[in-house]
Amino acid sequence: MSKIDFNPDGPFPLITDDEHTYQEAQEHAVVVDEWLGFKTAEIEHALLKSQDYNVQADENIPVNFWRGLPVQALQTPYTEIRHILDLLKPQDGHHIVDLGCGYGRMAFVVGKHYPGVKFTGYELVAERVNEGNRILKKFDYPLAAIKTQDLTDPQFVPVLADHYFIFDFGSAPAVDKTLEDLRHIAQKRSIQVVARGRYIRHRIFQSHPWLSEINEPQVFDHFTIFRS
Repeated sequence: MSKIDFNPDGPFPLITDDEHTYQEAQEHAVVVDEWLGFKTAEIEHALLKSQDYNVQADENIPVNFWRGLPVQALQTPYTEIRHILDLLKPQDGHHIVDLGCGYGRMAFVVGKHYPGVKFTGYELVAERVNEGNRILKKFDYPLAAIKTQDLTDPQFVPVLADHYFIFDFGSAPAVDKTLEDLRHIAQKRSIQVVARGRYIRHRIFQSHPWLSEINEPQVFDHFTIFRS
């Protein structure tokens, strides 16, 4: 086990990135997933064998819903989520939306340490949503919800919130559609957008100056915080 402390009563510690390696954060996440009771490996294995998700968005970027990757590559470590939330400083009554939330790890960190903050996670793959909600039922987190949603659906618009978290997903048109949705929301209210992954950050800096050039972003190794 890594040097990250694990307390069975609260397995989501507040530590800064320089206090552990990324590998240690992933090792810690494995233990937390087991403590929560997730069966992600079995689900991802079944998804990999399924033909239902074998689709292609365009000739250049296959959309395979990140099947076949280790779960730790699919999801953000809990310690990093804890660090991000500490930087965002959400207040009671705030709303956090995770666009492409996987199994909803952030829901458990928010529920444990920010019980007065609402959390909504959107995920395309229903099997992941069902598993996240199965685990959520074990806890008293009434403000947390994980929902099945195709973010590229032209009829879908993210709910109004204070903070949005986006992990790399899908094709350039899919990402741009989501960022355009957020641009319309930012015209109504100030928002914070956490972009995790090289691709999503590249798209924001390249094509969305409304988010990257209004306020100076906070840049970290694995994520960047933008403010409208």
